[in-house]
Amino acid sequence: MAYPAEVYVQSFQRHRGALLELLDRIPPEQGDTAVWAGGKSVTQTVDHLFSTGVGVVDLLAGGTWSNQVSSADLPGATVRLRANTQVVIDTLAALSDEALQQELTVFGGARWPAYRLVDFHREHEIHHKGQLWVMARILGIEPPFFTQMA
Repeated sequence: MAYPAEVYVQSFQRHRGALLELLDRIPPEQGDTAVWAGGKSVTQTVDHLFSTGVGVVDLLAGGTWSNQVSSADLPGATVRLRANTQVVIDTLAALSDEALQQELTVFGGARWPAYRLVDFHREHEIHHKGQLWVMARILGIEPPFFTQMA
């Protein structure tokens, strides 16, 4: 079931805002830290979230998913993610009820209504945000509350 676009925007803003707060607390030199074997580093995880945001915006516009270039460091990855935040918000805010029902071709040729892709994006972001919370705690960094309440 689709929610109105405003609900998706508010949810995204609350979660992305908390994520950006966390990233401001992680020292740049910790960006290469990966806390489990074979895991993405902090910077790679931020790049992954950026790439997903770009991909979802492209799919919602009728385009295709494309891989993004990796950032040189955590500050660079954070700047890109911060800039992409407004792009995602603007894209979500512009979705009409009809657009949310429109069927899209997504990963592997699957056909989903747009709202399912938006839900997937939110859940995917929350999943990786949780990983970053754990990584921060392992690095001795106190993360903010997991979502912004205002």
